[in-house]
Amino acid sequence: MSNFKAELSEMSFIQKFKNSSKELSKIQTIAVCAMMLALRVVLGIFTNFTLAIVPFVKIGFSFIPIVIVAYLYGPVCASVVSALGDILSIILANPSTFSITPGITVCCFIEGIIYGIVLYKASPNLKNIIIAKALVLALCSLPLNTLVLSFLMNMNYFTLLLYRCAILIPFAVVECAVMYGLSKILKLKKA
Repeated sequence: MSNFKAELSEMSFIQKFKNSSKELSKIQTIAVCAMMLALRVVLGIFTNFTLAIVPFVKIGFSFIPIVIVAYLYGPVCASVVSALGDILSIILANPSTFSITPGITVCCFIEGIIYGIVLYKASPNLKNIIIAKALVLALCSLPLNTLVLSFLMNMNYFTLLLYRCAILIPFAVVECAVMYGLSKILKLKKA
């Protein structure tokens, strides 16, 4: 049994993608991903909020279904749910303006991949959760999303980055706590 756990923790990135794509051939996986997509859309519409003093930083809990899918089914499933969730949230929240931003959707897709690579078939410990969140912040939320927003809002990139760091980094602590609680619940469900 210990060899099996060691084998899972040392699974390569390529193997995680292969296993995750195989998960899509199961009806249960598609059903759970569809439910998590629906939850992602609902949370994306109703739980994301902006602060009055910094209107260009959204915080919320729409990451929860992505983390669940990443933990259960890997990077392929999580990235698809994340990107589709972003698109559907925009369409359903404001159907008259249909203002999808491809750059933000790509960032959502990458976030799903990062969560899936780090969390899929890995030990649900605080270290892995912090690594996943730090990578999402360092690769997507702060540099890429800020770049897209700076073009959209015609703002200075570095000023916008400072504002976003001041809010997103402290909120990452809350997200890590939520993800850690979720991982413990999902670990109990898997056993």
